Amino acid sequence: MARGNNVQGPTDDVGAGIVTSASEIQGLFDACRVVLFDCDGVLVNSEPISLATLVDVLDHFNAPLSLRDVSDRFTGRSSSAPIEYIKTQTGRDVSAEFKPYYYKMLFDRYDRDLTKIDGIETVLTVLQARDIAFCISSSSSVERLEKTMQVTGLGPWFDGRVYSADFVENGKPAPDLFLHAADAMGYAQGDAIVIEDSVAGVTAARAAGMKCIGFVGGGHYADDREGASQRLYEAGADIVISDMSMLAQAIAV
Repeated sequence: MARGNNVQGPTDDVGAGIVTSASEIQGLFDACRVVLFDCDGVLVNSEPISLATLVDVLDHFNAPLSLRDVSDRFTGRSSSAPIEYIKTQTGRDVSAEFKPYYYKMLFDRYDRDLTKIDGIETVLTVLQARDIAFCISSSSSVERLEKTMQVTGLGPWFDGRVYSADFVENGKPAPDLFLHAADAMGYAQGDAIVIEDSVAGVTAARAAGMKCIGFVGGGHYADDREGASQRLYEAGADIVISDMSMLAQAIAV
């Protein structure tokens, strides 16, 4: 079983076989000065929308994949990954066409369906009360992050502290984005905890020398939370949770 699955306690998260004690979370935060949040699947429940949209977009560009294959290949990755996949499959460079087509379809769906992850604003409130800094470190583009913040109303929480894969040469699973974000915030790697939902993101956090909390509470893991938890532990997550309210309770002052 995944590391942490045999830890019991009165405030444990026991959903889908995931069991992580509050004391484990508290221990991680003992030396924490800054939290780096991934966005999609961690702050907002966007992955079911974006993955389903990407299935449609790949089909449009004659490089079809199933929803499961899209999830396995592209969760946590920047748009360069599907663009490269299309080129490999079709020989066609769609760099100029991909984002406008994808974003038009995606943003229309965001306006209808995008929501915040349950409990995330409580976590942000607790971090603020504890004087722990936080920012976004996301594989999404600046344009997509701006749309996400506008639709969900999360923008004011992260004013001036939004870091995109657009800012670095190598996206996740390379550590570049997390190192850039920590440096821009004025903190060392050892001060940081990353909260991530993808194997690519967890891998990047560990490569950056940072602690990492895996999160499997997003809608894209609704049918496989235990399997997703196992994959994040195997990628190097220190702990994995499926409920942001548990995180808030564990670290509350």
